[in-house]
Order: sequence, then structure tokens, then C-alpha cells
Amino acid sequence: MNERVKDILSGFFVSVTLINVVMLILGKILGPNQTFGYEVFMYPLIYGFIGAIPGIVISGKKELSVSQVIIRKIMQLLLIIVLMFAFMFGGKPIDSELVTVAIFVSISIVIVFVLVNAILWWLDMRTAQNMTDDLLKYQQKRLNRQ
Repeated sequence: MNERVKDILSGFFVSVTLINVVMLILGKILGPNQTFGYEVFMYPLIYGFIGAIPGIVISGKKELSVSQVIIRKIMQLLLIIVLMFAFMFGGKPIDSELVTVAIFVSISIVIVFVLVNAILWWLDMRTAQNMTDDLLKYQQKRLNRQ
């Protein structure tokens, strides 16, 4: 499978899992007495897809410096916030309740974004370590045969 597609799918599934947790927490805080139908199960998938769009749009094949990666991640985060706000609040009149929800949503988006990137980084580091270990084992075997 193409490495880029694998990265996007990994990010999507990690995002959806964390979005479920955030929705549970925010629901308990902002609307503890609300009940929903089965259609609510679609929202984490939709939010995960919206969160994946900037990673698809803002990408390149060129190797980036650390500062360029940080700038790209900040741009992705801002784009995710804008897209989420447009999807969630587009066309609604602004009142104090909406502002409160928007603040909680903004904080949640930042937390999910940071956690997703940290988890994906950790998984990549683990994969790199496993590859390094395998390469060292292979080199040791070659040396032992000679």
C-alpha cells in the first residue's frame, strides 16, 4: 500500500478514536441530559474525514526541515479548525452558548491534533526502531557467516 495512503488512514483512525473520547467528555460537560439516535455515530467519522483533508491538501514529496514541518502542522491545525467551525456552526446565529461551545471545540481540536501527531510519531519511531533492530540482526548474521 502506498505509504502516504497508509499514513492518512492511520491518522484518520487515530483521530476518530480520540474524537469519540472528546465527544463523550464534551457531551457530559455541555449536554449531560441530551440523548441521540444512531445517526450520531456518523459524526466522529465525518469529523475524522474533515480532519484528514488538510493532510491530503497540504502535502508534498520534498523532505522538510523541522521548522517547515512545524509551520505545515500549524497551517493544518488552523485549516482543521476553520473547516470544523464551518461544518458545525455555519449559518447559526452567534450567541453566548455558541461561543462557549466553540471555545470547548477549539480546545478539543488542538488536543486531538496534538495527540494524533504524538501517537503517529511514536508509532513511526517504534517502526524505525524495529527496522534498525532487524537490520542489525541481518548484519550480524552476515558477519557470522563470513
